[in-house]
Amino acid sequence: MKKEKEKRRFSLFRIGDLFILLIVLCLVGAVLYSVFAPARGNAAEVYSDGKLIATLSLKKNTVYELDHMQIVVNGGKVWVEHADCPDKICEKTGKIYKKGQAIVCLPNKIAIRITGKGEVEAIV
Repeated sequence: MKKEKEKRRFSLFRIGDLFILLIVLCLVGAVLYSVFAPARGNAAEVYSDGKLIATLSLKKNTVYELDHMQIVVNGGKVWVEHADCPDKICEKTGKIYKKGQAIVCLPNKIAIRITGKGEVEAIV
């Protein structure tokens, strides 16, 4: 009996201490994420063979048609809805919305990159 009481008395943490430590770690993680997470972009630049062919605002829902693919802007995100390339990697990339993210279609030589430019509309 005495050994059990001694073990309890000299334990490093109690249940309440662990709970508080867990809450503090979650708060620190949330603060670090908010500081270091990439900011949302507000424009998508579309390049064809290395040349800028369009700048699309992420604030305006639109469908941008190219010869070989369909690019959709909706809800502040951009994705390739349809492409006629064989591997479909550009479609599988999914939706992007953070500055610096990109969708690339090598067979069609198309790249879409999120930027942080101001209010823009489609230019073709």
